[in-house]
Amino acid sequence: MSDPKEKTGAPAAETPAGENPMVKKRWFGRGIYGSKDVPIRVLDACIGLMILAALVLTLWGATHSGFAIQFDTGVDDLTVETQKVQHGGTVAEPEAPLRPGYDLVGWSTTPEPEVHLWSFADATVQGDMTLYAVWEAASFPVKFDLAGGTVNGAAEAEAITVTYGQPYGELPVPEKEGAVFAGWVYSGQTITADTPVTMTGEHVLTASWQ
Repeated sequence: MSDPKEKTGAPAAETPAGENPMVKKRWFGRGIYGSKDVPIRVLDACIGLMILAALVLTLWGATHSGFAIQFDTGVDDLTVETQKVQHGGTVAEPEAPLRPGYDLVGWSTTPEPEVHLWSFADATVQGDMTLYAVWEAASFPVKFDLAGGTVNGAAEAEAITVTYGQPYGELPVPEKEGAVFAGWVYSGQTITADTPVTMTGEHVLTASWQ
């Protein structure tokens, strides 16, 4: 008769000294590296290094392939070519686009009404950005054809300076013997002091007589 205290079955595996037999070790991929086990923490470290490498490559690509510098003229059919500039580089000032009736003041890092003009000479690129055109209404001279009349006894009237979109302002009043001044005319349109300037450059007003 066997001893009731005697245990049956295979002997229990011995637990190395200092380890809790109730806690299972986390191992992954037995045999991936020969006959050695690879702990998950090693795999985690490898994944972290790969993510870091991807970020470094992305940053390197951005700084070496160049950032996109776009130009917004504020006019649908008026475009300026996008530039690619490396980190720390300067933007080449583009040729001023032509907008009838307006002069280009410069390019701003913010759209109007807030204006922060970009310095093409020394400002450096730190990332993708858009530069916005800053416009002002053009000013130009207007001359007068007296059509045989005089102004203060002179056969010529002094030119005035007008601004696109603004009224002409005070206009000279010529005289002509045997005729009555009927006003100033440009391309069939009567021009008065209150008429907004719609021409986009220098032009001549002609005296009309009755």
